[in-house]
Amino acid sequence: MRATKLLHWATILVSASTMSLVDAGAQDIVPLCTPKIIDNRVVATAAQRKAAGDIAQPPINDLANGFAWPDTPLGVAKMGGRYVFFASDGALHLRQLWHGHSYGNDKYGSITRTIGTLDDPLGVAPPVDVTIDRNPDATISAFYRSYDYMGGGPVYKVPADKPGHDNLLLLYHAEIPTLTSFYSVLGLAASTNEGASWTDLGEIVRVNQGYRTDMDGFDVGDPSLVVSPDGKYFYVYFPDWRANGTVHWGDTVTFASVARAPLDDVLQAAFGKKPHAIAFQKYYDGWRLDQGLGGYSQDLNQQTPYSGNLQVAYNSYLQRYQMIVNAGVVLYYSESKNGLTWSALSLLYDFRSVALAPSVYVAPVGMGDDPNILGQQYYIFYTSYPSNGTGWQGATVNRFTVSCP
Repeated sequence: MRATKLLHWATILVSASTMSLVDAGAQDIVPLCTPKIIDNRVVATAAQRKAAGDIAQPPINDLANGFAWPDTPLGVAKMGGRYVFFASDGALHLRQLWHGHSYGNDKYGSITRTIGTLDDPLGVAPPVDVTIDRNPDATISAFYRSYDYMGGGPVYKVPADKPGHDNLLLLYHAEIPTLTSFYSVLGLAASTNEGASWTDLGEIVRVNQGYRTDMDGFDVGDPSLVVSPDGKYFYVYFPDWRANGTVHWGDTVTFASVARAPLDDVLQAAFGKKPHAIAFQKYYDGWRLDQGLGGYSQDLNQQTPYSGNLQVAYNSYLQRYQMIVNAGVVLYYSESKNGLTWSALSLLYDFRSVALAPSVYVAPVGMGDDPNILGQQYYIFYTSYPSNGTGWQGATVNRFTVSCP
């Protein structure tokens, strides 16, 4: 999202009676976990965020917004025994020459790297605040110029036994402006130097509704790459807008849709001689031929009137997938055995009971060797952006500790 729009990613409320039907087996999924929040603390104060922005490299040059971080869910990886964090600085990144090199892309958003701990994600080193570079192959970055926002956080560190081992693959959120808002897409970016620079690999997901300048804004979030139960695919979860013949999404939004692509093929393409993204397929009545770029998708759970920013992670303790749904200022929880059929939502946290009712981006993070794998206890990091008019100057990064008793 763009910093000047004040964390404006759309919260989508859809009438439950209009949701599409899925496998009735979803109704039979009983959650194994009733998550309990046992701690809630600030891990990056507003003052710490400002201090980090003051030493960011290259220097920030949007003085109106300052260091608008983290403007996406945090991505976390362990690299060389250190915790490394990635998220977007949602401010404008004007092109600049710094230390003899050109930086910036004249867009809002970035992939900012910090090195710290799970108690202190900013650490003490200067944040590396870089943008996504255009792919050398112009056909791969065909829509690059149309984006006015391009940033991300959720990151996948390639295992030692996979193509491109030890490199980083990231899912980014890009926006194409409309007359009143934006149309968002999902794409991939790759880094071979521990996040010091990133190359655009191209888009992988667009909603079923084609772009028009007069359409309603629509947000697909910035989800994670999730490994399928058999280990053969990447899954990506997002709300979809089913084309309805109008420029208004109305009641034709899915709670959660999913697209997939073969994991090894994705990595081989991303880190081969000509880095690029391969096609993802949306799920609809099985894995058929509906394309990730604009194809039709099936709603994975018709039992809820809510949708929003989706974050999914595998929990090794439960041996299930867990979904955290950020529906504005309310967080919901759901579980799945196979990543396709999900339990009914339960309330995880209601921020409306909190002073200033902050907007949030949530990121579930594990405490073990792989931060993308959750356990009996795990963290949920979130951006707290208070609604008192202070903007990014008042924003903090907070952390829930969640337990599955």
